[in-house]
Amino acid sequence: MANRGWQFDLCLTIALNVRVIRIDDPPFLFSTSCKLMDGSQMTGQPETTTAGALPPDNIDEVTSELPVGIRADFSPVTQSQDVQRTFKRIIEPSHFGSYQAQEAFDSAVKAADEGDEEGAVEHYLNASNLAETAREWYIAAVACQRVGDFLRTPTPPFDLERAFRMYRRAVGAYHNCGLYAEARELSYRLMATRMKRARELRIPWWHRLELFAFWAIAGFGYRPLRVVASAIVFVLCYAMLYWSIDGITSSVTGTQITFQHAVYFSGTTFSTVGYGDFVPAPHAQLIALTEAALGSLTMGLFVAVLAQRLNNS
Repeated sequence: MANRGWQFDLCLTIALNVRVIRIDDPPFLFSTSCKLMDGSQMTGQPETTTAGALPPDNIDEVTSELPVGIRADFSPVTQSQDVQRTFKRIIEPSHFGSYQAQEAFDSAVKAADEGDEEGAVEHYLNASNLAETAREWYIAAVACQRVGDFLRTPTPPFDLERAFRMYRRAVGAYHNCGLYAEARELSYRLMATRMKRARELRIPWWHRLELFAFWAIAGFGYRPLRVVASAIVFVLCYAMLYWSIDGITSSVTGTQITFQHAVYFSGTTFSTVGYGDFVPAPHAQLIALTEAALGSLTMGLFVAVLAQRLNNS
């Protein structure tokens, strides 16, 4: 009954004080001023919001820049800040966290524009904490990513390990709100930064080689087409090797081995097909064995990377 009571008071207040309400253009805009339940005035002209750009309609579209400001997902669908303040006073307390997260994010953006990096980091951390509590995952993701951007720069405040942790939290938040493309790009960026700054992170040299190979062959597991390109490069390199050392013999006597034959033999060996019309020469059998093993690993890697991409799309 208490919930119905304030709803009835709200409807009665609006009915008695609002003269004209335009409903032809969503969201609803109050064309005249009205008096709120607490006695304050609400003007009818919509103000320009400082929330900034909303997420793109196409969630697979990845932009190079983060949005300057964002709107909380559970905030009222309106452009008037006066209407937002009205709803803030009458909505359920469980939604207050969304407003607090958005206000903290706006404060962080303002501090960053003024050049106060430490203040911006503090506000972004507050925004991400409030957003995670309120399950505002998009605000949490962008705020955590902003903190990571500040912390990984050489100027204070500098904390590379903490920046990586914030990036990982941002990736998880992007996943929670269904923005898989942004999560993939940020994960790729995180791995690339880890590879480039391996000395600062004191990563062993063998792990650096592993990271480089993983980047070159599969784009850290986020680039299926790079695996295909790597397979083509492997086939051509082995073909040049076979052709240069006369490592191929034909089952048909008198066949002149050309580079085209070498590419054909390399491709069938890499894909482990082996038709039998061309076979490796005795001194090239070990090379053919390594290519077949490499081909099996590459095809398995392609299936894994593609499955991960399709699972998060």
